[in-house]
Amino acid sequence: MTAKTHGYITKEIELEQIYQFILKWFDSSARVNRYENKKGENNEMAVYFTYKGEERRLFAIVYKSTKFSKTGQKERQIFLDLGYWGSSVEIMKSIISNFSGYLDENDCDDEEPYFIEEHPEGIMPNVIKITRSELNRRMGGTVVIIDDEE
Repeated sequence: MTAKTHGYITKEIELEQIYQFILKWFDSSARVNRYENKKGENNEMAVYFTYKGEERRLFAIVYKSTKFSKTGQKERQIFLDLGYWGSSVEIMKSIISNFSGYLDENDCDDEEPYFIEEHPEGIMPNVIKITRSELNRRMGGTVVIIDDEE
């Protein structure tokens, strides 16, 4: 099984908005293949683009699921699929933070997907996961974290 980076956009948007985001922020010459279901609805797409020299393919599909549903009822979501290598997490964080939703950095690990709030222009502060002992080691001593003054 190949590891993937998955995104789940829970906000009511259209697939075209994701494509336009990629055109604006990643690759102005990105290509898209759109797919229709039996009802003639455009509910799937594959976007081919270059990001930091990496040739990437993002697959997106609109579907209904109870995953991440606050009501337990099936709700509309957009599922995003990107191969887990290179800048996949950075790419997916940018896309999801523009719309809001959940990110599963590596679908083959035991880490649960986490929620990313909507941020202006898809710009999200870096999320750095680090243990306290590793932080202390990198900083060369004991780190004491204090709250920002308001």
